[in-house]
This record gives sequence, C-alpha cells and structure tokens, in this order.
Amino acid sequence: MEHDTRLGGDAPQADHICFLFDPQATLAMLAGQRRRFASTVATLGADELTSPSRCEGWTVADLLRHLVWVDATMRRLWSGDETPAAGFDPRTTPNEAVLSDRAVPDEEVRRRYLSSTETMVVELESADRKRFGHPTLSPAGRVPWWMSAMHMGWDSIVHERDALAPLGRAVEVVPGETIPSLAYSLVLASLFDRRDRLHVRMGPVHLRRGGGPVTAWAVAGGPDEDSAGHPPFDDQSAVLTGDPVATIDAMCGRGSLTQTLNGDAAVIDRLGGLARYFASSA
Repeated sequence: MEHDTRLGGDAPQADHICFLFDPQATLAMLAGQRRRFASTVATLGADELTSPSRCEGWTVADLLRHLVWVDATMRRLWSGDETPAAGFDPRTTPNEAVLSDRAVPDEEVRRRYLSSTETMVVELESADRKRFGHPTLSPAGRVPWWMSAMHMGWDSIVHERDALAPLGRAVEVVPGETIPSLAYSLVLASLFDRRDRLHVRMGPVHLRRGGGPVTAWAVAGGPDEDSAGHPPFDDQSAVLTGDPVATIDAMCGRGSLTQTLNGDAAVIDRLGGLARYFASSA
C-alpha cells in the first residue's frame, strides 16, 4: 500500500490489518499496563485468588494461569515455533490450558505471573524498529511482531478487569490504553463480519474496511482531521457513541453491545460478531 503520513502510518503492517498507531508508544503503554496489573496481583489475598472472575468457570488465579500461558505461547511464536497455532481454537484451547495447570498451586501461579510480567516488560521496552516488523503469528493471523504484542496486551487489558472488577478493586482508566484497545477491538470485530464495507467512528477512533486491509486509526484533533492534519478516509462512517471501556468489554462478550452503544443498530449488530463467536460451540 502507499506510504501513509498519519501517525503510525510508517509502522510495519499486515496484509489484512493496517493499525495506524505508533509501535513504540503502543509497546510502552502495554508495558505500563502490565506493571500496574502486576502490582495489584502482588497484593491479592488467598481468598481473592480463589474468587470467581468475570470469565465463566475461572477463578482469579485461573486468569493468571491463562496469562502465564499466553506469555509462554507468544514467546514460542515469536521465536519462530508455530506449533502452538496447530489446532488452536480461542473458544477451547485457553480453557484446556487452564485446566491442565490447576495442579499448580495458586501462590506459585502468582509467582510465575509476576516473573513472566518482568520478562515481558523488558521485551516490550527493549524492542527496536527491526523487531517491530519481524513477521510472526497471532490469533489475528500473520502480523508484524509489534501487532502481535498489541493482541497480547489487549488480552491483558480485558483480563485485568475480568480479575479485579468482581473483587471490587478499582482499575485505572488510561486513555493511552483505552483508545488503541478500542481500535483493536473494532479490528477484531470487523474480521468476524463477512458483509460489505464497514466504516465506523467512535469518539476519536475510526475503522475502515473496504476492498483492502481493515484499517484503524485515531484522530488527535477534531472529528474531521487526524494528528497530521489529513482528512479521514471518507465521510461515510457510522457514528457510534458509548462508554469506550464498556464497549471494549461488550465486543468481547462481557455485556450487551446493543445496550452499551448508541447509533446505527445494523452496524452495532455487525460489531457483535466477535462476542457471538466466543459464545458459539467449537
């Protein structure tokens, strides 16, 4: 595709996804989220670890089991070992991994999560431009390395709320996390929509899906220009409104998207494909 002068337009992209966010800023955001969540995990009591999370059938400690497994799986993929992708089903494989790790005591799982977080933070913060573009696999397909890290971070951001919200623990809302996470949620939702072109605007976040790759970006100014002063790709976007954090959660199946968003009902229904997929039988 042509060089794009928008913020993030010179970042390595996938053939099917164009995610116009700055890789270095994105990775720094992900590292910050991991540090914050880990600092809370370190304070959880034994009764909190055994408490139910928002993920059906999983305790808070089970969520940590899942996140340790995600880290290990992503590191294998990043090393070039694509074995974990064989037979992977996001509706069943993560749960199978959690069940197999329940023999590991909760306190040991916590220790492994904190250790894995330290390792992953170093990896995120030490990456350079060469690493950004290294090809790898992610649940969203074959993508440059930095975009697979975004997928991992998006998973962590959602699961932080999955773990802490039922405990009554506050989760800080950080715009630098929420905006790219909302954009990435829209990307994933659009990949599950098989109908015609889809152009959506939610606050500063835009998504376009037409004849080329799914493209997502955020404007820094008003709704009619991006951070580099360029107009949006078109003016045909369906404008949706709603709480961005609740929208991210609802697109992942945590809540009702129709009750969270206001706007074109048909477009809102199309964005529910990811949640419907997770609720479907394997």
